[in-house]
Amino acid sequence: MSHIKSGTFVAGSELLFLLLSGCSPMEAACTEIGAPPGVTVIVEKAIAADVEDVRLTVCWNGNCTDRKVQLAPGTDTVDQGCNGSDPDSACSATAVPNGSKVGFADVPGLPTGTITISATVRRAGKPVGLPKIDVQSTPTYPDGPQCGPQGPQTQVVIGASGLR
Repeated sequence: MSHIKSGTFVAGSELLFLLLSGCSPMEAACTEIGAPPGVTVIVEKAIAADVEDVRLTVCWNGNCTDRKVQLAPGTDTVDQGCNGSDPDSACSATAVPNGSKVGFADVPGLPTGTITISATVRRAGKPVGLPKIDVQSTPTYPDGPQCGPQGPQTQVVIGASGLR
């Protein structure tokens, strides 16, 4: 019986030490991964083949910045299944082209909140200006909320009816 009391005392002492030292047994690690501030652009499949180039104008608090968007083929993720039902089983997926185009405009200094975005797309060799829209940029949390926010980001879609 004295063995149980002594074990309880040791376990209690270790827990007290962890709490006082600022450590906890469940502490999550924060990596050095970053998330740059910016705007994700998706060009819908219906017009993607005709869109050669996208340039965004991003404005907030009277400041505007122009950014050319490097476009790449868009993809969908297709589940390839798992090699078993055990929690340690290996699972896989593959990316397949979906006909869209995607890109990201890095926008240093982008704040959290309402921003105004307009776009110019080059379709069949001709620049086409798209009307402005207001969107919300929000902070990103690549390591989860316990690690603090990273760069604010937002997303726009360019389709046959314009920018949204």
